[in-house]
Amino acid sequence: MGGKFILLLAIGILVIGCPHKMTKYETVAYKSASPENKLKIEQGKIEVGMSIEECKVSCSQCQFLMKFSNTKGDYELWEVTGQGKDLYLHVQNGRIEKVSVNTSPPPRRGLRH
Repeated sequence: MGGKFILLLAIGILVIGCPHKMTKYETVAYKSASPENKLKIEQGKIEVGMSIEECKVSCSQCQFLMKFSNTKGDYELWEVTGQGKDLYLHVQNGRIEKVSVNTSPPPRRGLRH
């Protein structure tokens, strides 16, 4: 009986020590998304009407910036960076209402003397 206990304990430690990395298809946000938003998530797109949770599954570079409250409820500003432009997501009550683009300036070149 002691050998079985040790074997079960070892298996338990191995299982706990090997966490499963969840894919975007296994997330609650993907499973509960509309068919249109599932396609956007699969393509890595972000658009108006998506929830912020769907956005975070679609794009790993999505970062929270700040939160405000107004007469319509909670308003948040999120930023997505990459590929020479920054996207700013204007989120009202958990849904993206506006996406604005800020293109980064080209890198400055060193001055020659």
